[in-house]
Amino acid sequence: MLIANPIYDSVFRYLLNDKKIAKIILSTMLDKEIAELEIKPTETPIPDDNMPVKYSVFRLDFAAKIKAEDGTLTSVIIEMQKAKLPNDILRFRRYIASTYQSTDNTYKVKSQKTNKNTVEKAKTIAKSRTVGIPIYPVYILGHLLENANFPVIRVDRNYINVATGETIKETNEFIEGISHNALIIQLPALKKNRRNSLEKLLTLFDPSFITDDRHLLDINEKDVPEKYKVVFRRLLQAAQTPAIKKMMDQEDEYLDSLIDLEHAIAEAKQEIAEKDITIAEKDNAIAEKDNAIAEKDKLIAEMLKKLNDTTKKNR
Repeated sequence: MLIANPIYDSVFRYLLNDKKIAKIILSTMLDKEIAELEIKPTETPIPDDNMPVKYSVFRLDFAAKIKAEDGTLTSVIIEMQKAKLPNDILRFRRYIASTYQSTDNTYKVKSQKTNKNTVEKAKTIAKSRTVGIPIYPVYILGHLLENANFPVIRVDRNYINVATGETIKETNEFIEGISHNALIIQLPALKKNRRNSLEKLLTLFDPSFITDDRHLLDINEKDVPEKYKVVFRRLLQAAQTPAIKKMMDQEDEYLDSLIDLEHAIAEAKQEIAEKDITIAEKDNAIAEKDNAIAEKDKLIAEMLKKLNDTTKKNR
């Protein structure tokens, strides 16, 4: 059956607009049950009055605050990247930086301070302070990273006592607020791997099922685990929605233009660098010639001086 390709921003948004499906996907990716979920759509609009439909590119396609069953909060961001672009890493770093800076990723906690007074009874004063919510980025890539050809890579920090080498099991508010774990999914590396829940879910993202129409995947519903059939049916519905098809067409146009632009910029920078090298080499050659001429002039001057001295002695 033909389902919409969820690597497209418009399809992914449609998929995760259903909170039940969003919980299934995030709990599978994070490997923890989600008690509460607050979706925070963020987008970068593309101003183009000629476009028939207003289109926005999700530079980070999806963001959510989740509360696990143990009460801990996490801010999850998902970045979809269909094609490899020259400035991927810088773009991801900029977004992570803006996510850390956002006050949306903080919360207030109350701390109590006891004030003792000799006249009055002890008073307890409640004060609040701002705490950063730990950030967990998920990168879903439509291309492979060098030297890391694995379907799913989970980056897990460890707290290490340097003196003993022991792993510290307790988490810390300060450390959690300034560093993060991450999940990197490389769709082309999936192949036939279906070894765990996440790889089974990623069947619905597998590029090996792409048809002649890159907007669609041809997947047999029987091959989808029962738990993820609700996700399959949502993608089936997306494939039959004309507005989403139109959005995918516009994404293709935008991405193709972006790829052409970034490659043109990269080539222009390369040409400038090569010209700078050529100019530097010419400058060095000219400098060497100038030095050679100066040495010849010096030698001629010395020879003329000797000639003059000899002439004076012979008189």
